[in-house]
Amino acid sequence: MAVSYIPQDKVFAVCTYQMSSAPQKFSFSRKKINVYYENNKQPVLTVDDKNVMVEFTCKSPANLAGTLLAFGAGLAVGALVFLSGPVGWIAFGVGAAIFVGGAIATISAVNHKCTDPLNSGQWFLAHNSVKINGASAITRSSILKCGNSGILTPFFDEASANAAAHSIASKNKWELGINVVASFGAGFFLPSAFSGFGAASVAGKIWMTGGRFVAGFALFSGINYAVRGGIRLGHETFGDVSDNTTYDQMNNHTEDFVNSDGQVEQRDIDQNSLWGAPSKPDDLVQDSEDIIEIKKQSGPWYKITSYRTESVMGKITKIEETRRVHVSNVNLQRQLNQLEGLSRQQLRTNPLARQLLNDLNNGKYPEWRNAATHYNSGRMNPSMVDDGRTVAASHSSNSLKNLTSNSVQGALFLIPFIGTIFSEEARVDLAQGMASDLSAEPNGSSLVANIPVD
Repeated sequence: MAVSYIPQDKVFAVCTYQMSSAPQKFSFSRKKINVYYENNKQPVLTVDDKNVMVEFTCKSPANLAGTLLAFGAGLAVGALVFLSGPVGWIAFGVGAAIFVGGAIATISAVNHKCTDPLNSGQWFLAHNSVKINGASAITRSSILKCGNSGILTPFFDEASANAAAHSIASKNKWELGINVVASFGAGFFLPSAFSGFGAASVAGKIWMTGGRFVAGFALFSGINYAVRGGIRLGHETFGDVSDNTTYDQMNNHTEDFVNSDGQVEQRDIDQNSLWGAPSKPDDLVQDSEDIIEIKKQSGPWYKITSYRTESVMGKITKIEETRRVHVSNVNLQRQLNQLEGLSRQQLRTNPLARQLLNDLNNGKYPEWRNAATHYNSGRMNPSMVDDGRTVAASHSSNSLKNLTSNSVQGALFLIPFIGTIFSEEARVDLAQGMASDLSAEPNGSSLVANIPVD
């Protein structure tokens, strides 16, 4: 099937990283031009042409700026909440410095230009047997991979380009918002990991200052790799792009290129990869300390299991911490409230008071027994009731607070992977947009290649 070459001004560009909701147009950037489409204002583009007429608002610098601002603000607030003294002020200062760095990055993001990242990018699926001014021609089938990792494709139909650009921009804005929330939470809870630094062993200090970040990034990368792979496999197998050529090429196509040293190296368009440079602060600090499991047991008990990564003699291991929490304290508090105001004589004959005294003597409520100022193993008294109510209320409050904190951290651990879903769906939007474009403008321009890719 013949496929159109790409003349300037006739073809729109849509990028998977764009946050602006409109498409732009591809522009020439090579120095020599002597092949035109219809007039001398419409050069036919080649692999040397890697620019757009109007810059996109790019999610890459916006993500960096937004997450640095959020992480720095969260770290500063968390330092005031979890730490005290010189360590707390140092952490607060670090958070403030990161926040300032985020402000600087924001200025850079606002002034972001596509030219440098695009020039460091690469055209794939070019028409290598057709040279224009010494460079391979590009066609409707070609895909430009930006140096910031965005993917750009040509559209001939303006309506299809507008629809794809609008949908992609919406996904990227959601992803940015999610990353900002996750980064603020990561910064806020990070100081709590250093609360026991002074009393920790040498191995513990190494873990706190470096090991946990390496382990966190490894865990984050592994799970994110699996999430991306699962999403792509689902779309390729069952989704609306299961037979979409563009989507298949984005995920699976590789080519050989000659690098600046004259060596041949293989590059892919956008294959799923396990390792990559951290792109935002929570990539490093989201680790297994944030994961909890809650299961209801018999009666008023809940079992809370925290999966925590720790260092034992310098070796990183995974252990479980299991405890029963607040429901028992809430139940005890309710029972003691029924005994409030009863006299010694009334408590002596009250069945509930007698049962609670028996539980106390059998060691069921050690915190209450230790807190009782006038404990009497032979009979319940008003002082014991008052002390028990105080202990139950305190433990219930603390357990609820711990459960809330753990639950929030567990949610924060999951949030970045929700951002990955939006990122992957933006790629699907591009592939579906390309299919719509081909349906709306099957002929493209009148300048076509009978063999589109070689």
